[in-house]
Amino acid sequence: MKEDLLNSIKNNEFKIYLQPKFDTISEKIVGAEALIRKIVNGKIIMPDNFVPAYEKTGIITILDMYVLEEICKLQKKWRELNLPLLPISINESRHHLKNKNHVQELQNIVNRYDADTKLIELEMTENTVIEDIMRAKKAAESVKKLGFVVSMDDFGTGYSSFNILKDIEIDILKIDKSFFKDLEKNKRARIIIEAIIKMCKKLKIKTVAEGIETKGQVDFLKKIKCDIIQGYYFSPPLEIHDFENKYLEEKNS
Repeated sequence: MKEDLLNSIKNNEFKIYLQPKFDTISEKIVGAEALIRKIVNGKIIMPDNFVPAYEKTGIITILDMYVLEEICKLQKKWRELNLPLLPISINESRHHLKNKNHVQELQNIVNRYDADTKLIELEMTENTVIEDIMRAKKAAESVKKLGFVVSMDDFGTGYSSFNILKDIEIDILKIDKSFFKDLEKNKRARIIIEAIIKMCKKLKIKTVAEGIETKGQVDFLKKIKCDIIQGYYFSPPLEIHDFENKYLEEKNS
């Protein structure tokens, strides 16, 4: 499987898509999340069909580093073209927590492209952190020293959500899309979301609402002052050239 993954990378079968993130109040673009797709014989293969197997065997770390390198290359390209630079988030597997050389590997890639780490957000999922909170805490501290932004993805899906916030200083909290399902009809969900956002403001943590698809959801998030929205209501994930044409040129004009 590892050989197959390396061959896929060598043959350029993986493609990065960017899903834009928007300021909740102004609805202007403020960043993006890097998402991976695999293209085989012209057919798009979604990550659900290959990431779980890579995660199970641990070779997902190779793909993570590939994505980071591609984003660093992209940042360098935008800088050379005098395009505005936007923060981009990438996923970090739990397997990196066990790798003592991971911080150095991050540093090596960043140095290779003279990347601005303040514009790269490393996402840890809540379930990853729960497995070993103290190790995750040390990992977060280490990458923050390099200037990376640290976020927690899928918040609210685990059993120790608030315990994590007590122990780990994250910069951004991504509230899981499951909270927003049938939001207009679910008063309890609205109360919980509002409480999370109020708490994050006191902790000086930015909040991102994931999977937003309706105007009703957007109106509610504006009302409770969520910081950032990501979801199909504004845009699906886009190929990089489409993202550049739609947002960077527009932002630069």
